[in-house]
Amino acid sequence: MNQREAQQEWARWKYYVMARSQAEYLSLRQLFSGNQWDEEKEKSFVASLQRIQKLPANPKAMRNAYEHVWGYYKKQATSDERATFYQKLTAISETKDEALAYLRYLNEKYPNQYLTDSKLFT
Repeated sequence: MNQREAQQEWARWKYYVMARSQAEYLSLRQLFSGNQWDEEKEKSFVASLQRIQKLPANPKAMRNAYEHVWGYYKKQATSDERATFYQKLTAISETKDEALAYLRYLNEKYPNQYLTDSKLFT
């Protein structure tokens, strides 16, 4: 994949990665800094995505990513929707996550193509 394709793929994975591991997110963000893209970086990117998909749920990372995603809706959302989102965000645990489903609901109500295409929502 060329640099443009890699950047588009990273854009699709960004919030998924952030929801799994802040350290992995920062590492991949660094990988994409600069204007150089080569086969070695591509291999590293693909290997990182495979590793990240095997990581267990991390409530702290999930909350952080979901708050970033919430930023796309906060100006349109009602005060009740805001309260519901933060209630669900606070309740996240390793076994319970209703916040992501609520963000998907908000994306249906207030469509954002960037987020619709995100691996976080698929």
